[in-house]
Amino acid sequence: MTAYYCGPIPAQDFMEEFLPANADFLTTIDFNTVITARTTREGQMYKPFIDAVNKNGLMPGYILVDISNSGEDETGSKPDVGAFKGVRGEWKREGVNRWVWESAEIWIEFKFDLSHDAFIPTPTTDEEEAKTLDYDTEKALETQGQLALYATRQLARQHRTFAISILICGSHARFIRWDRSRAVVSERFNYVEQPRILAVFFWRYGQLTDVQRGFDPTARLATKEEADLLAEKIKEHANREGRKIPDIEKNTLSAYYQPHVITVAGVTPSEESLTREYIVQRPLHPPESPIGRSTRVYFAVDTVSQELVCLKDYWRPIDNNRPPESEIYKRLRDANVPHLPTVRHSGDVFLDSSGAAFQETLSQEWLADFLSRTGLVPDQPSSDDGDVQVENQGSDDEIVRVDGEAEGGEDMSGAVEEDDEARGHEDEESESDDDEDEEEEVDEEGKDSPQADDKKQTAGANNMKETPAKLMLCISAGFRTYRHHRVVQDLLYPLSAAKSSKELVKAIKNTIECLKSAHDAGVMHRDISSGNVMVDEKGVGILNDWDHALIIDENRVAASRRTGTWQFLSIALGLNPRKVHDILDDLESCYWVLLYQALHHFESNEKTRETLKMFDEYNELIAPDGTYMCTGGMKKFVYLLTTTPPYGPVRFDSPGLDDVIRGLSAQLHRYYRADVPNSPEFAVLRRELLENPGLAMLATIKAALRKKDKHWPKNDRLPDLFPRISARNERKTIDAARRTTEATPTFASAVGYPKEDGPPPRPLPIAGPSGRITRSVTKRSLNVEANSPVVTGDSAQSKRRRVEAQPERTMATRSRSHGGTRARR
Repeated sequence: MTAYYCGPIPAQDFMEEFLPANADFLTTIDFNTVITARTTREGQMYKPFIDAVNKNGLMPGYILVDISNSGEDETGSKPDVGAFKGVRGEWKREGVNRWVWESAEIWIEFKFDLSHDAFIPTPTTDEEEAKTLDYDTEKALETQGQLALYATRQLARQHRTFAISILICGSHARFIRWDRSRAVVSERFNYVEQPRILAVFFWRYGQLTDVQRGFDPTARLATKEEADLLAEKIKEHANREGRKIPDIEKNTLSAYYQPHVITVAGVTPSEESLTREYIVQRPLHPPESPIGRSTRVYFAVDTVSQELVCLKDYWRPIDNNRPPESEIYKRLRDANVPHLPTVRHSGDVFLDSSGAAFQETLSQEWLADFLSRTGLVPDQPSSDDGDVQVENQGSDDEIVRVDGEAEGGEDMSGAVEEDDEARGHEDEESESDDDEDEEEEVDEEGKDSPQADDKKQTAGANNMKETPAKLMLCISAGFRTYRHHRVVQDLLYPLSAAKSSKELVKAIKNTIECLKSAHDAGVMHRDISSGNVMVDEKGVGILNDWDHALIIDENRVAASRRTGTWQFLSIALGLNPRKVHDILDDLESCYWVLLYQALHHFESNEKTRETLKMFDEYNELIAPDGTYMCTGGMKKFVYLLTTTPPYGPVRFDSPGLDDVIRGLSAQLHRYYRADVPNSPEFAVLRRELLENPGLAMLATIKAALRKKDKHWPKNDRLPDLFPRISARNERKTIDAARRTTEATPTFASAVGYPKEDGPPPRPLPIAGPSGRITRSVTKRSLNVEANSPVVTGDSAQSKRRRVEAQPERTMATRSRSHGGTRARR
């Protein structure tokens, strides 16, 4: 979330813009009992604050509830106080004893003193923190992590266009508005000395309509009959014969999610308008960042045809270089590109039934207007094409992401399920190709004390033009608009559902044919992964998820952040963050997807996870110009070029599969061996490959597929040989094994090796649920635009300190440590 907190803006301006309701509030109110001389800890603040609001009727039709001791039903999240609708507060659901996120209107996070404030009081020019609103202290980072985590959970569990929350630090408060572009933060004010500001806030909120409070009008609670229909169709699919979505019941019919009906208005492939309702419940992978694309993929039931379909719901960045996914599909269909998903209809989401406007983020527009009114110059949108993205490490909704293959159709998802302990503070999903704003100038008066902040707050909006320096905003991330978009398509199955090695290879062949044809049509996919390469009912390969695709422009230059799925990026892209993504990179990713799937589901001489480690290799570094970036791919390079363990060539029991992987390995081997500075051989080879991309790969695959049946065993797919287990469960297993080992005379004797036979053997892998140990691999993007930003409060300064101290860390280590207080990619 670094650089995606913007402000501080006057509290009065915040309410005027984001709570457009009657402010005729005359009741005298005070919060003097919240902080007194007898208050010694945070928990003592809750009841006085709640009583001041509830007993004085500050929020008509709502009630504040202390939820600090009752973790939310599924995630265990515990904000301190929540606002719920109804006289008694509908904060529980029938059959659930704890409060539920879907009922929460506003959550309030309390801190006992001002030192826990997540944000700087006022930007200044003589301190680095002025570039971003977030503080860099340990206490502030902890608060930022909590705020981002709770916002993520609320926006993931509710159908919203935005949400509003409150941060209380001692006697001071701030308002925060979250949408997919950024979080707008108000100045902090002393609510004990200025109680009317807080009272008017609650009064205004109580008068807002559902849409004004951020609820999506195209989503409603499902009736019992509709919920039963969804459950019936999901169970029918789970019990069917033949190919099916793994774990579809568990991933859809969660008791922690209430069934909803979503209205999708869009255009069919024949360009006819179509509006349908779809019943949904739990998304495949709930978003993990409050900012960015926030992709949610549902298995849904069409209320008209009663068919089971896939509904993809996300926020797309508005960019002239990135047409909507629906337009990409139209261009591909018009060019007769094969092996595409069957899209039923798709389109942007309207704000209301009038169809006059779309659901879009507001914060970037309002901030631009605010800066204009104060005489300051707003940041300009990035002109980057979004291809190469230097990661501002983090979460989302979606560009360079780490993708552990998830059974159950992570096909259209921008994030995957993650360890509970690691949830909430990660980035990938920093979604933004935007350049940072240059630091604005402020005079010494900008260095205000908390008391000066309070005085400034009373100035109101009328003084804005007179004192632009005092109203300086921290907005180091660029202005980007996100628009709500939905795509409905026929069901597809994960690549792991391929029944044989021959079917897997055919699916990769189909993918290469699709990429080649799309390239001829001027389109590049840019996100080839084990989640986006899928199969249909008949086992034919389908290349899914074209939301990161772009129209090819020969004059295109590398943007600031990388697009793709980290585990399957080409070696060239991994080693060089500034390389422009091209068709050869996508084709190479097909090889890595094939090898990854083969290792997981087909018998080979690889009996450990050693070879799989190369997919997760990743190093953080700071370039000489100060740019933070991630690199990887050296282990992949070594795998191709060496024949010595542990990165020697893997041999597969299926002769046909083995022939294909060895043949493609040889092609990549030749390519990278020739890739030396100023090599004429490499220049010629690269030119030949670009003139007819994919031709050599297809020739190798077709030659193998023509071989007799004995080369291709039937139905030789195996259950995952290296299944993922959560990091938490892995640690428990390892700790248990360690305790057992310490209690035995020697490790060698414990595993059945006589001590006198020589040195003790290498420790055996600790068995997970299926007999193998793996680390939880999370799917997340490593930057801020292309997907969703990371849910952490880390500043660039603190991030650099960690990188310098620990130049090389494994992906799994980072996913646990990045963000500190993180409690799921």
